[in-house]
Amino acid sequence: MGIRMKIAAALAVGALATLLAGAPAKAADPLCEVSSVLAGQWSNGYMVNTTIRNISARPVSWRANVVLQPPGYIIQGWGGTFTVSSTQVMIYPPPYPSGGVIQPSQSHTFGYVGTGAVVYPQVTCY
Repeated sequence: MGIRMKIAAALAVGALATLLAGAPAKAADPLCEVSSVLAGQWSNGYMVNTTIRNISARPVSWRANVVLQPPGYIIQGWGGTFTVSSTQVMIYPPPYPSGGVIQPSQSHTFGYVGTGAVVYPQVTCY
């Protein structure tokens, strides 16, 4: 393998590692645009911020699901109501100030601090 091919391969591996480690996770949803960002990471934990933007013409609600990899857990969360059952964490809209609804072209942000492997939420809008 020539030097140019080795450099190209190394750059491709580095780009993939960057994508896997901390690139924003985005989910496709016809009602919402969802963007999750790894806001911080340290030896025994991490912080994820997720923004949900209503891209539809009507008000929508949402819920999120996080499946933790043992022995990970969520230490603190904000911008939602968190319900934990074993490794499954459900996040629902807070009742205030919007009653759990995101108006058209508006957004809502929630986040959490977790331990263990970094896990991004799966968001559903309805």
